[in-house]
Amino acid sequence: MDFQFDETSWPIVVVRWQGRPTDASVTAGLARLDAFLARKERFGLIVDSRGSTALTPEQRGMMLAHMKRNMEENEKYLVQAFVANDLIARTLYWGVQLFMPPPFPSKVFGEFEAARAWVADELGASGRK
Repeated sequence: MDFQFDETSWPIVVVRWQGRPTDASVTAGLARLDAFLARKERFGLIVDSRGSTALTPEQRGMMLAHMKRNMEENEKYLVQAFVANDLIARTLYWGVQLFMPPPFPSKVFGEFEAARAWVADELGASGRK
């Protein structure tokens, strides 16, 4: 299944998918993130994984390589919230962040509205700094 991006509330972008995406879908999704970063505007990405299947180890590697390749842009422009209804997924995401903190604000949530409120607050706070 392809990633579905909703940027109608820019600078807040929501990405969702059902099932397990193909490698081609992951590549296309990362290209879409490149386009957001190319705007050179601060934005929030809400990764809504509810109803999805975990990415393969190879796909997670693709995401990590993309994050490393775009570290400077991510640090300047990205705020990320990860939404999962699975406690194990949320705990794993949180645990990975303890050992490998991302270069941008990032937080995990069990509820979409809480994630959206946090992203909006983070984006507002960056404008006040």
